[in-house]
Amino acid sequence: MTTPLDDAALTAFLEGQEAAWLAEQLMLAADEDPITRIRLTAAAGSESAVDEARATVLAIVVNHLPQESAADPDDGDELHRALDLLDDLADYGFEDEAADIAYEAREVYLGRHGEDDGEHLARLHTLADGEEDEE
Repeated sequence: MTTPLDDAALTAFLEGQEAAWLAEQLMLAADEDPITRIRLTAAAGSESAVDEARATVLAIVVNHLPQESAADPDDGDELHRALDLLDDLADYGFEDEAADIAYEAREVYLGRHGEDDGEHLARLHTLADGEEDEE
């Protein structure tokens, strides 16, 4: 039986690798996951990340099923990942753009799902209104 690497062991391994190999691995991951690609594009400072994030976040909001998220909160919720992406956009210097996307996403969410007491809508309010989490 094999034991998976814990985060510390995996981090230690990655820190010992060549930059070119790491870049190749990141590009492979980005090719398989649009959110990862957008995150890396934003980190590189490309404004194209904003348009890609807008399209991705809005599509995820439209396809979101609140009843399924409530039934299984440990499901690796795609909408939470999309909202994390907006946090990352802000961290990479696209604060106003991230807030604009959150505002649009909140309007779509409210139009499709209505007002609810869910964490997703609460996060959208926070991101759109530029308020810090008070946790």
